Amino acid sequence: MSAEIQTPSQTVPLELTPNNDEASKSGMNHGESLQKIVRYDLREEGSHVLAVSLSYSENIISKSTTSGGRVRSFKKLYQFQAQPCLSVRTKASDLPSRDAGEEKRQGSGLSRYALEAQLENLADGSITLEHLTFEAKSPFRSTSLNWDVPHLDAQEIETPALAPQEVTQVAFLIEEQTPQGDELAKELTKDGRTILGVLTIRWRSAMGDPGVLSTGWLTSRRI
Repeated sequence: MSAEIQTPSQTVPLELTPNNDEASKSGMNHGESLQKIVRYDLREEGSHVLAVSLSYSENIISKSTTSGGRVRSFKKLYQFQAQPCLSVRTKASDLPSRDAGEEKRQGSGLSRYALEAQLENLADGSITLEHLTFEAKSPFRSTSLNWDVPHLDAQEIETPALAPQEVTQVAFLIEEQTPQGDELAKELTKDGRTILGVLTIRWRSAMGDPGVLSTGWLTSRRI
């Protein structure tokens, strides 16, 4: 038995679990069944095809002997559409600079940004947001302003659950950690935008299936 998945851009062989295949060694009796599980993280939108192939031989049993029959094989195709589960819209706004030491006297300072993200549930069922991270690009660091912020009363905060088409807002504070012109200077795009980092969102569906989405490089421009 083998399986592969055809995505819009490639064909990927899949591992079947459990991989200890006793049926291929000892065979299967009448009425017995064999189950395998395949796992694959969907990363592309569009049409996907799961192809499962099986080869087997039939034993011909007579009153006196048992002989092997001819080898048979067949393939089953399962086509489905992969659609995005979460929509993400982001906006990075400039904040007043945080002056430090000599830079304060010279009128310059360290850049600060507020990153806002609007998350919309595009799935047919509800989803529960589990974890948000913003991987800031050096020389920036990020601070979460969301439900995972430590609270003084130490009460456990429930993670947000989004019904279909429901929208929630999240935010991060992004601060530069080294003065401009240092060897760890900010990296700019060709059009002069400052590269801030990558936002990653993890969630689970109502059935417990995990999901993850990472944006590309998020940028902002100094005014």
